[in-house]
Amino acid sequence: MRLVFFDARVWRYLVSAISKVIEEGVFVVDPEKGFRFRAMDPSHVILLDMSFPRESFEVYEVDKEYQLGVNLEDVAKVLRRARKEDKLEIRADTNTISFAFVGKGYREFTLPLLDITTEEIPEPELEFKANVKVMSDVYRDTIKDVELVGDVIKFVASDNEFRVQSSSELAEAEIIYTMESGSILEMTVEDTQASMYTLEYFSDLSGAARVADTITIRFSSEMPALIEHEIPQGAKFSFLIAPRVE
Repeated sequence: MRLVFFDARVWRYLVSAISKVIEEGVFVVDPEKGFRFRAMDPSHVILLDMSFPRESFEVYEVDKEYQLGVNLEDVAKVLRRARKEDKLEIRADTNTISFAFVGKGYREFTLPLLDITTEEIPEPELEFKANVKVMSDVYRDTIKDVELVGDVIKFVASDNEFRVQSSSELAEAEIIYTMESGSILEMTVEDTQASMYTLEYFSDLSGAARVADTITIRFSSEMPALIEHEIPQGAKFSFLIAPRVE
């Protein structure tokens, strides 16, 4: 198995974010469907999903399905060595997986594969009554703003605005976005929707937004939220997070 992706830093930021939430997991590489990682955190609060279609790779030599068990923190440490303009080459055999940076030289790191049982996770069937698309830098700034205040993030969407709130005993924060201001790219909402979530997960995963073009936030009142990242070359990263009820 051999894969080559045009920008190693895309993988650097995605895997680094995932490793803050999940320690070990399984990369599934299919000859037709491409590369996918899908797993829940140990507390089953959040479901992570990362996928790269086979067309996103410059080289995609896969003769069968591979299930590659890895320590995500170890992989993240290796990928942090990615430099600007490095391509990423991934190779695997029966016992090892290798990550190589192809740029000014060739730097290769080999890690052992782990024997991890894959967990069958059904596709959730949810309907979201609020859908808000923003630029990735707007999303990242929002997370940084509310991090200053509390440990809960609250989304509120109505006909003409999207509000993100957080509060503690000592302080409050509220960020208001509207279509007119240009901060929202697209928005559809039924009535008014409001729901709260644990901010720590958004903080841990915010690094993934660094390589995303846009972020779409989908939620309904007191229901899970789906945060979708549009990544270059048709790749996607998303997380589904359970609501926080107080």
